[in-house]
Amino acid sequence: MMQMAWDHGYREDNPLRGIRLKGVPGKPIVVATSTQFQRVYDALPHQPAKVFVRLGVASGVRLCELISFTPEDFDFDTGMLSVNKSTVEVTAEFHPEGHRFLTRSYTKNGDHRRFKIDAVVSKMVQDHVENHGIGSGQLIFPVRLFAKREASGKPRLSQDELDALGVTDPLPNGRRYSHGTMGAYITAKCRCRGCKQWSADYARDRKRARTGRVAREWSPQWRRDPTEYLGTDMWRRIWNAAVQDARLPFAYTPYQVRHTHASWLIDKGVDLERVRFRLGHGDLTTTTRYVKILDEEDSTAADAIATILGDVA
Repeated sequence: MMQMAWDHGYREDNPLRGIRLKGVPGKPIVVATSTQFQRVYDALPHQPAKVFVRLGVASGVRLCELISFTPEDFDFDTGMLSVNKSTVEVTAEFHPEGHRFLTRSYTKNGDHRRFKIDAVVSKMVQDHVENHGIGSGQLIFPVRLFAKREASGKPRLSQDELDALGVTDPLPNGRRYSHGTMGAYITAKCRCRGCKQWSADYARDRKRARTGRVAREWSPQWRRDPTEYLGTDMWRRIWNAAVQDARLPFAYTPYQVRHTHASWLIDKGVDLERVRFRLGHGDLTTTTRYVKILDEEDSTAADAIATILGDVA
């Protein structure tokens, strides 16, 4: 922190320069294979989320940088991406106007960077901008594209579709209940899609009756922050639901998409200095952590033991 204060001109000296503290063991870095990533990608609920993740894994940028992008940050003709700002969530007391999101005209390590992204993701982002009418200076990934109920959840079942579900299996007393009703959900304890839809509607209606609120579409007036930045909590809910549906054998967090980008590049033989630049690391020490992941997953020793032991069981 003292170094950052010095770098940004808040202090004229750094009295702690040269002091080396003993490092604290960090959590192990986990990355996904291309197949595992594809399963999560396919489980995402709508196209804006897919473009968001595809750009994230293709560029390796931080989430605070990803939510800050505007069309001006992209040169779609050449496939170049400029990373020159970041947005953080703060409490009202630390924001000049008492808002929630604070955009800084610099990245985490203070450096701007510009690099090439693959043609497929560049076209995806360009189509996304055009399809949603995103203009100059507007956020490419505004929260309204992620907060819509019809976008973030599964389509509602119509009454005809509910009727087609029929009735529940008979209870010990012989009673049956139509799916999508209180009897089916409460008494028969059915958890089919129709019954879950009834439960969600029931809970929502009770809350509206209790609070006096009426149903309405998403509006920026809902937030104390007038901007449309995608918050960490909302994205984490969308991402975690996709990870759960993908049934991965480990907890794959949004930040580990960045780890995945770095590890994939190193595995393909991309120079460490180039990986460091794309990630925006201050030095190679941080970047070399990803080499350890490849060492951990290397099967050379395991294959050697298998060959030595042969069929020994």
